[in-house]
Amino acid sequence: MPPLPSGDLARRVAHRRRELGLSQEEVAHRAGMAAGYLDYLEHSPSIALSRGSVVRLAKALETSVDYLRGGKVDRPPGPGRAGPRPKLDVMSREECEDLLAAGGVGRFVFASEPGPAALPVNFRLLDGDIVFRTRTRGVLAAAVSGDDRVGFEVDRIDDAMSEGWSVLISGRARLVEDPEELARIAELGIEPWPGGHRDAVIRIETETVSGRRIRQGSSR
Repeated sequence: MPPLPSGDLARRVAHRRRELGLSQEEVAHRAGMAAGYLDYLEHSPSIALSRGSVVRLAKALETSVDYLRGGKVDRPPGPGRAGPRPKLDVMSREECEDLLAAGGVGRFVFASEPGPAALPVNFRLLDGDIVFRTRTRGVLAAAVSGDDRVGFEVDRIDDAMSEGWSVLISGRARLVEDPEELARIAELGIEPWPGGHRDAVIRIETETVSGRRIRQGSSR
C-alpha cells in the first residue's frame, strides 16, 4: 500500500489529541514515536506516513485509521453498536452549559413554511443564551420574525469509545439590534463556517435546557 499523504490527516491527529487532553509527548510515547516527529507531523502538510504509522497513531489516539484518514467525513456519526457497559445520564443545566461554553456547530431548529427545519450554524454562548450570525435576508433571519419558540441542538459522538452527549435548548429567538449588545457579541469572535457576509445576529433567549450523556460504565 502506498504511503498516506499527511495534510488533513495531520490536522485530524492534532484535533483528536486535543480532544483527549493529551500532550504530544504522551501520544508519541503511546505510538512509539519521537515527540519531535509528532510535532513535525502536526504542522507539516507534505509529510507522508506509512500505514503502520497511521495504525499506531490511531491506537494511541483511541480512534480508527478510517477516522484519521477522513473516511467518515460524509457519513453521519454513531453507526456503531453500543459499548459494553453503556450508561445514559441526565445532565444538569450547569453541565450542559459547560459543554456549550466553547461554542462550535449546533443545529437551529425552527418552523418553516414547508415544515420543521434544522440548519447547522456556528454558535457561542452568552449569559446562557445561544448567539450566532446569519445573512440579513436569509432563511434564518426570516425564521425569527414571528413569536414562535425555536430549538437549538448540539451533540458530540465519539464512535471509537461508543460515548457521546446531546444538549437541547428551547426558547424564543430574536434579531439583535442594540449596539451595546452587538458589541459584546462581536467580542466572541463568531466565524461562520460558510464564510461570506453574515451581518445579522440571532440570539435565542433560553427558556429550557436539557441534556443526555452516554458513557461507558466501570467494569467492576
